[in-house]
Amino acid sequence: MNRRQSLTAGTAVAVLAAAGGVTALLWPGDDGQRAAEVSISSIPPDPAAQQPELHAELDSLDLTAAAGGGAELPQRDTRRFSMVSVSWNDPAAAPQGTIEVRTRGARTGTWSAWRTLGVAEAAADRPDEVARTHGATDAIWTGESNGVAARIAGGGTLPAALKINLIDTDAKGGQGGGEPSPSAEPSASESTEPVEDEITESPDPQVSDVPTEPAIEPVPSQTAAEPTTTVPPVSTTTTTTSPAPEATATVPVPTSTVPVKAQLPAYVSRAGWNADESLVKYAIDVAGEARMVWVHHTGFGNDYTCAQAASVVRGIQVNDVKVKGLSDMGYNFLVDACGTLYEGRKGGVSKAVIGAHTVGFNTASVGIALLGDYTKLKVSDAAMTTIAQVAAARLGAYNYSPTSTATMVEGVTGRYWKQGASVSFPRISGHKDGEKGTSGNYLTECPGTNLYSQLNTIRARSAQQITGLAGKSLAGGLSIGGVFYVRNAVTFDWVVSTPSAQIARFDVQVDGRTVATLPGTARSSGGIALTPGSHWVRVQATHVAGGTALTGAYRVVADVTAPALSGPSIVTRTGTVTTTAVPMAVVYKASDAVKLYTVTATKPARVNLVPTGTAWNTTARPGAKVTYSLTARDASLNGRTSAVTTKTTLVAETAGKKTGTWAVRKSGSHLGGRALAATKKNTKLTYAFTGRSASLIFSRARTTGKADIFLDGKKVATVDTKSTGSKYRQALWSKSFKAGKHTVVVVVAGTSGRPTVVADGLAYVS
Repeated sequence: MNRRQSLTAGTAVAVLAAAGGVTALLWPGDDGQRAAEVSISSIPPDPAAQQPELHAELDSLDLTAAAGGGAELPQRDTRRFSMVSVSWNDPAAAPQGTIEVRTRGARTGTWSAWRTLGVAEAAADRPDEVARTHGATDAIWTGESNGVAARIAGGGTLPAALKINLIDTDAKGGQGGGEPSPSAEPSASESTEPVEDEITESPDPQVSDVPTEPAIEPVPSQTAAEPTTTVPPVSTTTTTTSPAPEATATVPVPTSTVPVKAQLPAYVSRAGWNADESLVKYAIDVAGEARMVWVHHTGFGNDYTCAQAASVVRGIQVNDVKVKGLSDMGYNFLVDACGTLYEGRKGGVSKAVIGAHTVGFNTASVGIALLGDYTKLKVSDAAMTTIAQVAAARLGAYNYSPTSTATMVEGVTGRYWKQGASVSFPRISGHKDGEKGTSGNYLTECPGTNLYSQLNTIRARSAQQITGLAGKSLAGGLSIGGVFYVRNAVTFDWVVSTPSAQIARFDVQVDGRTVATLPGTARSSGGIALTPGSHWVRVQATHVAGGTALTGAYRVVADVTAPALSGPSIVTRTGTVTTTAVPMAVVYKASDAVKLYTVTATKPARVNLVPTGTAWNTTARPGAKVTYSLTARDASLNGRTSAVTTKTTLVAETAGKKTGTWAVRKSGSHLGGRALAATKKNTKLTYAFTGRSASLIFSRARTTGKADIFLDGKKVATVDTKSTGSKYRQALWSKSFKAGKHTVVVVVAGTSGRPTVVADGLAYVS
């Protein structure tokens, strides 16, 4: 991204012809739109944002005037750092001499050769952000270092507040020491718990609910929170130079103006690379749409490894904010040499956030920067694939084709185009296409000769994306509340709009790991074996050109353990008794470690019970053995069945042992046509039986009284047989106990004014 110091107009024209640059070029599908005013909103800073535990810290040291002119910082020891930049107050007062630094490796103790730092071109164009900016170089990656020296060749007046900035990209805990940079803002001293690097899926392949019925219906489009996935391993080898690729003019670019509804690739979120949100102290402006994509390179060298890319990104954020004075990271997205995508300026994943990357044309555009210097280094195939997919996804979100033409408005003065002029660009353009001086020469080399020469390849790939990929159904289990339950395998079906011939493969993923790879013709996973527990299942499609897309991730719980079931236990209960039906309760308790689904009675009748209930009220036919069978099933349809066989017996009141005077009452309303009545206190009726539960049966009226109940010689209850109307065959007292021989005694209480007690028998279960 460094400014190009000398590039003639003639050279500019030659590069333009070879690499598809723009002056009056109109691409196929240009709609000729006039770039109208773009609505602007903003994202406010988070007042509660805290510095993450792992973050980048800045130490700034003064450069002083050298004896022979220029400035210098003599070789000296420093705290640990891994990136370095130089800064000064006034962006228009850049040092006239070459800016050079050398550093000492912390592990080797060896000093590097002198390295040149190019002056960073102006990037911001929002007035409030411009007013806060300072002059600076972009930070270069040095690797872990603990010594530095700097020099600026003599010539001209030195700018005010000339400093060298040392950035420790992997600091933990509190703030760094040293002098603050001229643009330094205070940062929060508090820190959050460390955040592990994470790959986040784009907003397109959201986690979706599965069908609420057994999996025969299409998956609905409603979305919920997506799961966190694991960072795939990245290469730790240092990138090396290789021959430059062929010029992009040889790559045919599609002419379709139809938007490509691609998904954003998986990306490392700001939390994943430990963005310091406490640095974002000003509102981030947002445009109403994104009309085009500017491709950049960071231009600081290629000796970082992909495993160090998150550290590099942290360093760029600190240099952009605390050194340059930008509101946040200038780029909307960054890509490392291995093709991993990093979220840049806050909010840019889902909004048309206005960055600070292409002065004059930041509004309604997206800035993507490839980490490194691609003047000589060959661009990796993975990086081009990622850039193409990001471009297609962000432009497609606003219904623009990545292979059409964008009309932009020049936002600054003093350049090739007048401020306010409408300018046409390919929707995917290189940074230098938007950076021209008054004479038409390029003001920057960015994105480097080799990356610039690959823009046609990137444009062509942007149109070659997976579209319309979505889950269709899950089979092999049961869906409840958006979770799919299976025993040990699930089948996932999907749909996709892209023709099979353009699909390289489908990867079936469980918890972010590929468990099966299927051809581009597949539309079903077949049975996916799952271990017990909760899993996320999804499918990734890969285009033959390298672009990818993901279905939603669906939560599938595998469970092979049957529910626990205690019971059934058959007990008597209160209610109306007949000669063919005695009130009974089937007592049970079911539970499951994952999710209980149903409890069903299958004998003596099929009845769906409340899974979380404890009793089923039913009746029993006296005199017959009856089997009661219950089955509990969990959501994975594992089942457990339990059964018991019992017999219910009715004992007539006349079979009881009478103590005192009991009178016989005859009526068709009584069991067996008769009952016994007593009025004198302490008159008794004793029943003996062998069983586990029993009920005493009475007749009730407005004038009947109370009776005391004794079980095996101990008083256990007092019942009041009074009622507002006449009622017959009423089981008023019921009790369960240990199976065996028992006696139950009814003792007349002699209630004042209504002493009569009418006994009509006993029912018991054995």
